[in-house]
Amino acid sequence: MASVPPEVLHALAGMSGYDRMLEIDRIAAAYGVGHAWIEQQITGSPQPSSPAQDPNNFAPSSKEAPAIPSTSSIPNTQSFRFQYDPSEQAAERRQSVSQAILCPACGVALGIPSVRPIKVTCPQCLQESIFQS
Repeated sequence: MASVPPEVLHALAGMSGYDRMLEIDRIAAAYGVGHAWIEQQITGSPQPSSPAQDPNNFAPSSKEAPAIPSTSSIPNTQSFRFQYDPSEQAAERRQSVSQAILCPACGVALGIPSVRPIKVTCPQCLQESIFQS
C-alpha cells in the first residue's frame, strides 16, 4: 500500500461536498487505501478502527445454506396433473411418465420416466439431481 502524499491530503482538506467524495474515490483507488483512512488523515482525529473500515481486513458476512435432503419422496402420480403444456411433444413425454417425485430442494412435483439413473433439473429452483432408484 503506497503512502498518500501530504500535498494531496491538504488539497482534499480544502474540498467539500460531491467534489471531495469523487476525489477521495479516485485517490483511494490510485493509492490502494480505504475511504475511512483518507477521511481520518484529512480530519486528523483518530476514529475507532473496526474490521469493516480496515482495507486489508475484509470479512464478508454469510448465511448458512439449508441442507438439501439426499433422498427423494415418491408420491402417487394420479394426484398430479401434468397437462400444463398442450403441445404434441409434451403429450408424448407425458406418455412416458410413470413416476412422480418431489424435488429435494423445493418440493415441487416432477413427472419422470422409470429410466434409472436419471438426471433431473427442477424447473422451479433449477436444482440438478440424479436419481438412482
